[in-house]
Amino acid sequence: MRLLAPLTLLVLLARACVPNTTDLQAQLTAGGTGYVLSLCADQVYPLTSSLNFTAPKQEISTEGYPTDGRRATLRVDGGTCAVRADKDGLDGVHLRNVQVDGNRQGNEGAPAGNEGNIVVGGSNRGQLVEWVRSFNPRGWTCLHITEGDLNCTETTVQHNDIGPCGYDTWMDVRPRMASLTQWADGISLSCTNSTVYNNTVVDATDGGIVIFGAPLSTVKGNRVRAATRVMLGGINLVDVTPWKPGNYSGTRVASNRIEGGYATAMGNATRGPHAQRALIKIGIGVGPRVWWDKTDQSTSAGGVVTDNVFSGAFSFGMAVGAVQNFQITNNTFVGNSTFIGEYGANCTQWDQTPNPPVPLLREPDTLTSVNIAKRETYGWVDGRVQGLTCFVAPPADDWAWPYGGGGVNAEPTVEKGAAVRSRPAAWLLAASALVILVV
Repeated sequence: MRLLAPLTLLVLLARACVPNTTDLQAQLTAGGTGYVLSLCADQVYPLTSSLNFTAPKQEISTEGYPTDGRRATLRVDGGTCAVRADKDGLDGVHLRNVQVDGNRQGNEGAPAGNEGNIVVGGSNRGQLVEWVRSFNPRGWTCLHITEGDLNCTETTVQHNDIGPCGYDTWMDVRPRMASLTQWADGISLSCTNSTVYNNTVVDATDGGIVIFGAPLSTVKGNRVRAATRVMLGGINLVDVTPWKPGNYSGTRVASNRIEGGYATAMGNATRGPHAQRALIKIGIGVGPRVWWDKTDQSTSAGGVVTDNVFSGAFSFGMAVGAVQNFQITNNTFVGNSTFIGEYGANCTQWDQTPNPPVPLLREPDTLTSVNIAKRETYGWVDGRVQGLTCFVAPPADDWAWPYGGGGVNAEPTVEKGAAVRSRPAAWLLAASALVILVV
């Protein structure tokens, strides 16, 4: 018996996963510093209120750290937030290898107390969110990394799959429903000196990755895609708060892949329709003028946008307005792209209407000390950058979407001698099988 005692002790110390009948919050509260709340694979854990980290270096994860559908699911059954780690004293906490289902039903709007599926950051350092799937938030974002008292630092967000987040139907169909907050971000970053790396964000209807200043942060190697919904932005650097006045100093957006929608059926040789009209209105937006009108005199300042790759359907591949001290270089369009959209009702609410869709749009008189490419063929167009989210997608049956993304190919649609149908649109600018280098 004495020989078995050490083995018995090891068994007792091993943390078995906790079933979904467990009071998870009580476990975290009692566990203290370094406690690992290990959830069981393939189980769903309904939450009537948010699950809150309570001490430094705690972890919530699935036993065995699976990275697929076997990950435990935390499902919101009350409120808007599933997991919180933004209170003081939570340095080094980890959220790993779980799924977070906001459980938003149908096309409902977000309820009061609007938060994200996951809220981390705050006045803390060194937190980690990895191998997490977050989708269908009831609130405004799938994942929010908050700034605290402007002292959040060194959060790492990596290897996550995010989306869908929010709905898009009211944007051009039912505009009076705007108050229901249908949109939602994928990843909302406001923590300084942080890393957002190798995440996949699909169908986040507000912004795929939205950077709220977050000085000294790196957003690199991510994939942002519109598959079945209209997204307002792919990666946004347009917000001037909370890091006033639009402080993006040292923030670097590099080597990300941004994909608008691709045709879901055959049309002509180069373009086809899209059943859900999916596109990204602005692939990368830099500066507040991209989102708002000229009455906002704020600017975004100090960041770097480089080596990003675009493909698919957009209204604007990149748009830059009200920016200073930025480096915007060597971004590339590859494969098939189109630049499409019609003026929506909100496009005419100002004294001047914004520029129609183009691959690259900038407003020179609002740029100061910006290193940006010179105008050239398929280069930057100088025009009005003002509230560009007002554009709406063309009808689903228009042949406006490029082929690509592993969907239908670009072979001509000719069956049994029938002629190829063509539906050109005056507002359509297509770049098919085109490579554009932004020098």
